[in-house]
Amino acid sequence: MNMINGKLAVGMLCLSAAAAVNADPNVYAGGNLWSITAYDDSSIVHTQWATQGICFLPPVMTGTHLRGNWYSTTFPDWNGVYSQEGDQVFMHGDYAKDVGHDGIDFEVITNSPRNLAGGHWFEWRENGGFGNTIGFANTKLERIGYCKVIQPADLVNLYVAPRFLVDGRIAQQPGEANQIPLNDLGAIELLK
Repeated sequence: MNMINGKLAVGMLCLSAAAAVNADPNVYAGGNLWSITAYDDSSIVHTQWATQGICFLPPVMTGTHLRGNWYSTTFPDWNGVYSQEGDQVFMHGDYAKDVGHDGIDFEVITNSPRNLAGGHWFEWRENGGFGNTIGFANTKLERIGYCKVIQPADLVNLYVAPRFLVDGRIAQQPGEANQIPLNDLGAIELLK
């Protein structure tokens, strides 16, 4: 290989590497509203439990991580913090006046306008000991559009209507099975 072709090849390799680094999906940019669906991990057929809307707020770069807050557009008083490095995202949050807790970790598996992601979701309630486990679930997420960006301090005053179960009772936790499906997950604009 001659020197010109060698420099061209090295230059192309550098551009490809830079493009790959910049191609990492960002849960906020390109649409900050995602649907999240829980599937019972203990079920042989992974029975679907619930689908909610999650709105990611603008992140701040912390070392190699993007960190920010998130809130649910479909379940009351459910919000928390996320941290993303590359395609790996970790979230934790509270609901029910901070006695209910969630942990979610997922990996963005497609880099497209409507990213898909998969991972794990677990919920528990405080009991003064190890907590009462509500469930362990597999989870699927999909970027679906844009939602309202608010200040983290405003999360305490954010009103989200209660979710109802098919039997008419109010859902007690975000991942609870048999919630009436919603057509609107809180989008101010949907991705096409």
